Amino acid sequence: MASPKPQVSCPAVSSEKSSVVKVLDSNEPLFASSFAGSSCVQVLDSSEPPVPTTVPSEPVAGSSRATVPSTVSVLPPASPSLSENDVGEAKPQASGSSGRRVHYYSKEIRSHWNMYKIITRLNTPAQCIAFAEEHRLLPTEKMCTYHKKPMMVSSSGKTGQVGIFRCRKSKCRTKAVSRAAGTWFENARLSIELQFLLMYMFSQKYSYHQVKLETARENIQTVLSTRTISDWFSYCRETVTIYELEHQEVNSKIGGPGKIVQIAKSKFGKRKYSKGKHIEGHWVLGMVENGKDNLRLEVCPDNDRYEEMLVPLIRKHVEVGTEIHTDFCGAYDSLPQYGYIHKTVNHSDPNNKFVAPDGTHTQRIKSYWRNLKVMFIRDGYKGNFTDWLIEYSWRRKIKIEHKDAFEELIKAIQYVYKID
Repeated sequence: MASPKPQVSCPAVSSEKSSVVKVLDSNEPLFASSFAGSSCVQVLDSSEPPVPTTVPSEPVAGSSRATVPSTVSVLPPASPSLSENDVGEAKPQASGSSGRRVHYYSKEIRSHWNMYKIITRLNTPAQCIAFAEEHRLLPTEKMCTYHKKPMMVSSSGKTGQVGIFRCRKSKCRTKAVSRAAGTWFENARLSIELQFLLMYMFSQKYSYHQVKLETARENIQTVLSTRTISDWFSYCRETVTIYELEHQEVNSKIGGPGKIVQIAKSKFGKRKYSKGKHIEGHWVLGMVENGKDNLRLEVCPDNDRYEEMLVPLIRKHVEVGTEIHTDFCGAYDSLPQYGYIHKTVNHSDPNNKFVAPDGTHTQRIKSYWRNLKVMFIRDGYKGNFTDWLIEYSWRRKIKIEHKDAFEELIKAIQYVYKID
């Protein structure tokens, strides 16, 4: 039986001439500082004692391939204790292939709507009406079409939740116009507080069960039905779809000379009878620029995947002069005729199945397909597929730009239901 290794103590030297390098369960070569003196290496996650090492004066070979500076910190330096506010205010570092900031600043988190703000700020009809007026969801004035004079707002139990407009002249006092006419609140039977709550829950992607749970009250015997929740979520989704479609042309194109755009198509749907490879669904064309998060998605009209349909969609979103990476599909062969540099990867090549010998690949756009399909299956959405895809793009843009989803929904409603 092998005897245990004897304890080896480090020589007693001053702090200026010694250092301890701690390696956390790593296979990387050890680096030591260039101080004249001895140092100790202790491997954590090991019962081995500290072992003295000699300090190399020359660069140490390793994965870094760089000269070791005079002072090397393998472990992060100890930082002073931070309060919760200090941690929240600290600037998050960019991460991900696009280099975008992933985490929210504490100021952004505090400014966003949450359930507490909804309950405290939109808890009464008066609060909701004031909020709707402030955000141009309800008109505050209206001219009498006969007298051409401003009408007054009248609110009572018989005038609906948001009130009516009445003319001040005696001949027109019997005539009234609802404030909700032509607005988001027209023909709504739910209380205005519940309407705002449902709008918030749609923006935060609540499930139907969560909505029922959060809106149930002990003093009210009824619970919101699935159909009611579905209808209101559909209203919100349709508004977002209209807003996004009418602002789509404003977006600038991606790519350009010296830039790379990956393009691929995929089918969303389900296998018939959950068997076989045949999938009934919708073909979608995806485009993303390397180093950026600007994902472009287009539903192929009539599920057509041929050159006559795909090339116009690519020209709609990608700048001329861009280097385009695709799979080995003949529908993309004519791209050089339109001023693009076209490179392909052959997924049927057993030796270079995912990355071509020249480095061409479509792995980034494929990763987006995986995430999209997981969400598609999880949501189980059975309505219009294009609406679902536009809603996904809308939510993704909000997340990337660190915006408030509830405020963005309000903005879409303002645009679709304009107040004259």
